[in-house]
Amino acid sequence: MQFLKKLFFICLILSMFTIGFSQIDNEEFRSTWVITWEHDCDSTKIKTILDNHQKANMNAVLFQVRQSGTAYYNSSYEPWGYYAGYQNPGFDPLTFVVKEAHKRGMEVHAWFNTFQTSSTADGTVAAKHPEWICRDGYNNSMPAHRCVSPGLQEARDYTIDVAMEIVNNYDIDGLHLDYVRWNEFTTTSVNNKTLGKQISEHKLFDGMITEDQIQKLQTTASRERYLYDINHKYSDGVPDGYSNWEEYWRASVTKLVQTLHDSIQSTKPWVRLSVAALGKYKWSGWQAYGSVHQDAALWFNEGYIDQLTPMHYHWTTGTSFKSMLSGSNTSCWEYYIQDGINAGRLFSAGPGSYVLDEYNVWYRHESIIDKTREVQWVDGFQFFSYGSWEGHQYWEEAGNTVFPQKTKIRNNIIYSGDAPSSPSISLAKNDDLNYDITVTPTEVENQWYVIYRSEDTDIDPDTDNIIGIKFTNDIFTVNETFSGNQNYNGQYHYSATCLNRYWVESSVSNSQTTDDLPSIPPTVTEIYPSNGSIVPANTNIIFTFSKEIDPNTFSSGFMIDPPADINEISISDDWYNSGKVVTITFVNNLQYGQTYTITLNTGLTDLNGI
Repeated sequence: MQFLKKLFFICLILSMFTIGFSQIDNEEFRSTWVITWEHDCDSTKIKTILDNHQKANMNAVLFQVRQSGTAYYNSSYEPWGYYAGYQNPGFDPLTFVVKEAHKRGMEVHAWFNTFQTSSTADGTVAAKHPEWICRDGYNNSMPAHRCVSPGLQEARDYTIDVAMEIVNNYDIDGLHLDYVRWNEFTTTSVNNKTLGKQISEHKLFDGMITEDQIQKLQTTASRERYLYDINHKYSDGVPDGYSNWEEYWRASVTKLVQTLHDSIQSTKPWVRLSVAALGKYKWSGWQAYGSVHQDAALWFNEGYIDQLTPMHYHWTTGTSFKSMLSGSNTSCWEYYIQDGINAGRLFSAGPGSYVLDEYNVWYRHESIIDKTREVQWVDGFQFFSYGSWEGHQYWEEAGNTVFPQKTKIRNNIIYSGDAPSSPSISLAKNDDLNYDITVTPTEVENQWYVIYRSEDTDIDPDTDNIIGIKFTNDIFTVNETFSGNQNYNGQYHYSATCLNRYWVESSVSNSQTTDDLPSIPPTVTEIYPSNGSIVPANTNIIFTFSKEIDPNTFSSGFMIDPPADINEISISDDWYNSGKVVTITFVNNLQYGQTYTITLNTGLTDLNGI
């Protein structure tokens, strides 16, 4: 192998700017489902969960509080659950997560397993009311994976009472219903030995079913399924008032959803009721409408729910994801939910991150998000689940790529009152690169407050950068510190708004303006090969800068002596080093035994020409 004698580098100081990522607008719901065993009733874990959501610029958390008929909050109806050791953990996890999330500018939606009540621990509904458990067509009660019957008025009333205790006692922003449907079990599958243990029952996710189970479900007579109860026996025939069993099954679930929504509206109408609907509404073998008698499209269209949050786990590419949402055929959601879309209700997509992990295609998150954003009526995302994101440590990367800016949530159209009054703001300069923005609320009750930053004096809440979101009624301060590597060295202008619990926004506050921001000259932080190295003649030269550089100026700002023909100058485009790493390749090998001196001169600039 031929080697060069030496390479010497002379690098001049340059000026640059930091990375800027595109953002479609300032309204997008972003969340993950956080399962009981992920938060584990541990205050330190809960803080870490919220901090991670914050790193990814998310604005909500779907926090599981009811599972298998047990509670992960102070309930007067049900006992503490398995992951709390069936005892009070010494604090109330729901009170804690609401307080900590609101401090971070995030909503909390209490994730509530509705009819799935598999636990038979003392005090659970399955233990206290075994007569409420679903039965097969031979009048046999479910021996495992127990679910209370949606057809029993007593079971529905009890479930609503449990849910409304959460709504009344906690300052949640939403109640999120899961397993709000009839069960999928047959007399054969319910006794599957691999699923029989209670711990396994706890870890069964809604919507997860094998192809074998789907096939058996499609070929199993309804009498072999647990779709009946003590008052509605198969042998008694279709209940009065219904033309067939399917109509009755769907209507019984709808009754709970509608009644619960009415109860919330009469108490705390800003609390959004959402449902984790199966990803396929009315098409395919495993579907909500036909398989488990869940009519989420009806609920969305009629206003029985405020936000539709399906579990879209079957789609793993951006193109398939978009076609499942929107299209001209009957195998997409848009075909069935036009009334709800036209009414302005919220719809957020639910990618199965755990599936992308299992298929080793995690990178497709970006294309799924990008293609989904092309569907105008989709308001955001909820990902399943937190644990998958944590396993990939995806938080910071997501916050720099797919979610580069903070967002608020689109306002809830059910509110018809006046917008809240505007707050006031003040600005304190700590040093040339450090400012404190203080917001003084004018509303008495806790509300959402958003601070905007703009490069011009015309603050636009729809597009200008959000630098802080708080839920409070107290004066608060947000610090804005610049590194000197920012891509802007003029003045920044700040204003704030107040948004009520429906996310209806006030007019902008007064404006405050910084001085011109200084920009620290960039440096070359790393060179390969190192200065003075003896290297192979086919070596590429790699520079790492402290800032992003203008690729159009590199050819004029780079000199090599004696001259060598440059083949390509490539600039890194990964999220972490975007625009900071420059690789130079040459047409021919450099000359053997020659000493080269490389100089970066003032022709090399940032995008601002400095």
